[in-house]
Amino acid sequence: MTYLARQIICYPKFVNHCILKMQLTVKSDLNVSEEKGFAYIQPCAAEVGKVMLESNLTKLVGTTSDKIIDFNVLCNLLNIYKIRFSEAQCSLTLGVSRVKWRGKTISIFKKGKIKIREALNNEDAMKMLQDLLRLIWGSIICEICERPAIYCAAGMCNKCLEENVQREFVNLDELPTGIMLSNALINLSKSLSLLNEIFSNILNGLHGEKISEIRVKDFERLLNRVDLNTLDFMVQTPDIKQASLGFIPLGITFNLKNVLKTVNSLIKEINQNLEALTQSNVQVKREISDVFRKIVNIYEFISQIASMRSKVKRDAGKFRIALEDIRRLEEKVKDVSDELKKFLSNIVKYFKEICLTGLRILNILGGGV
Repeated sequence: MTYLARQIICYPKFVNHCILKMQLTVKSDLNVSEEKGFAYIQPCAAEVGKVMLESNLTKLVGTTSDKIIDFNVLCNLLNIYKIRFSEAQCSLTLGVSRVKWRGKTISIFKKGKIKIREALNNEDAMKMLQDLLRLIWGSIICEICERPAIYCAAGMCNKCLEENVQREFVNLDELPTGIMLSNALINLSKSLSLLNEIFSNILNGLHGEKISEIRVKDFERLLNRVDLNTLDFMVQTPDIKQASLGFIPLGITFNLKNVLKTVNSLIKEINQNLEALTQSNVQVKREISDVFRKIVNIYEFISQIASMRSKVKRDAGKFRIALEDIRRLEEKVKDVSDELKKFLSNIVKYFKEICLTGLRILNILGGGV
């Protein structure tokens, strides 16, 4: 990608009071008090000479909402990062997660309570709390859209990502931990290239060939690698504003994982209906292939995206043209025979999901199109 070769990325722009913007104002020098502070530190009962910290996300974020954390997202983030833990458990049913990280036992509860045991001293406990907040940032619920932060970053809440604003660009070579984010973007480039290969296989499937699912699994592994590189960057970057740069690749991979689900469904639909596909109306079949070919081409543009805003606008326009073609296909499918209607309707539905997700990715990269 030109975007990657220049090692340039832009800060995400979010509206005021979005959790991603509010979280940027949370200081690392948190107040410690036995009564009203952000955190309470006391001697650790489990190990003499060490300390235990107790805190609550509602105080840290400054919210009065009883919905503070999305436990499904939290468990996903901890699962991605499990290679960094010596132990990890996360129960959606109980609403409790527990990890062992850097010699400390950390518990997170659904209501936002946090316990850090076996810290060496106050400073060690506070540093662990700061790093933990970076790690679970994406699971904290935004008061504006009432969805977890990762949805805001992915442009899926329709309220928090600012559009048509001047972007502030950053050279990763100038950041102390820039190599970590650079590695994330390199793996993101590889995953997008692999997605284009998968799309080409699907295009062959639309012409009657059985589609292999092997590369789809490789695609999922690459996306998880991007997330791991990004979380390393967000945890270890000293400056909180610089750490927020990680929400660019996190937001993109969140969208691409939705594409992954759609692609899996699309491949299964085609493989199960190859005979029906070959027997469908020639004109409709040709239009289906033409529309998907446009989607393939546009995702190729995404994989080569530059930091130039004009190119993002150009590609967004092509996506909208593809969406219009999809809408016309929806109308034509209504007139096909009943035995083909469900199959072709599902194909068109998956096309639309992939196309709309591509628009969201462009919006993340271009800051509004």
